[in-house]
Amino acid sequence: MNEKKRSNVIPIPNLKERYLDMGTALLKNKKYQEALEMFSEAKKLNEDKAEIYLGMAICLMELGELVEAKEICKKMLLEDIGHYFTVLQIYLTILIQLREYLEVQATIEAVLEENHLPAESAEHFYKLLEFSRKMTQNDMTFIEDDEMGDEAIQSFYLEDILEDPTKQIDYIQSLRDRNLSKHFSALKILLENPTTHPMVKSMILHIMIENEVEKEVTVYKFGESITIIPAELEDISELPFTKKVLTVLDDTLGNENPTLFEAVKELWIRHLYVLFPFLPQPADANLWAAALHLVGYEMHGITIDTKEVQDSYEVSLRLLNEACKKIYQIEEISYMQI
Repeated sequence: MNEKKRSNVIPIPNLKERYLDMGTALLKNKKYQEALEMFSEAKKLNEDKAEIYLGMAICLMELGELVEAKEICKKMLLEDIGHYFTVLQIYLTILIQLREYLEVQATIEAVLEENHLPAESAEHFYKLLEFSRKMTQNDMTFIEDDEMGDEAIQSFYLEDILEDPTKQIDYIQSLRDRNLSKHFSALKILLENPTTHPMVKSMILHIMIENEVEKEVTVYKFGESITIIPAELEDISELPFTKKVLTVLDDTLGNENPTLFEAVKELWIRHLYVLFPFLPQPADANLWAAALHLVGYEMHGITIDTKEVQDSYEVSLRLLNEACKKIYQIEEISYMQI
């Protein structure tokens, strides 16, 4: 009877694929614990599927369960499960986070001995080998120094994104639900690097503000540099200068065209976001209110007399033209038109 009941049980079709698909979707949404549970269920039904093991390893790594993630990757490498070099890269990343530099060195040397290294990956692995050798040769004080160790690692990994704003943005956005302290050195490098897009630097600073980072950072933008503590920075919209310009602008443009005023207000906040943490120079509220007034009309295809705007705000025509030019330049940057 019991045997008959068991034979009548109809398995849910494609169940393991469903678990895998749900796990993959949750992983993409950074819901690592839930994704891990889905991958674990899928593993019970199919122990050797590479995507399951890899998904579990990534979830465990993101959840800080590094030792368990390491063991899964090691099993995959030894049993040739999944794409070897994809798994190898994750495995080495975990080893670095665990500060197991000798194992990093031994693993890369073994791969080099087998001479199976893809040509496009050779430089990457040689640099990582050099880094691991350097770390094992230094004394324990250096190895245990979080900031110096992280800086060396992050410098290594940042090489391919320093010239690519799209990759920079992807990297910054990936940090929103992660431990920012582990990426502090990388973020410092991006803030100091002249080629990092200004918008990216603003994004970094705002993430640091949200995380109340109290360490000093140096920001290089538009040929200037400043050293600040992110936790001490004010929100752009709350800055006294921001409010002063809007007050002056509201008295004139706000009265004659309230709808346009709201649009120009957004333009002003966007302008300040790109410049952040710097302020427009010269710091003359009347000048920037006049420039915003003029640019606002021009952007909306409305003819306006420049001399009339100049007289209304009592500013220099030369400075007004220069300010307008800067607004247009920054507006292009704000949409990543580089």
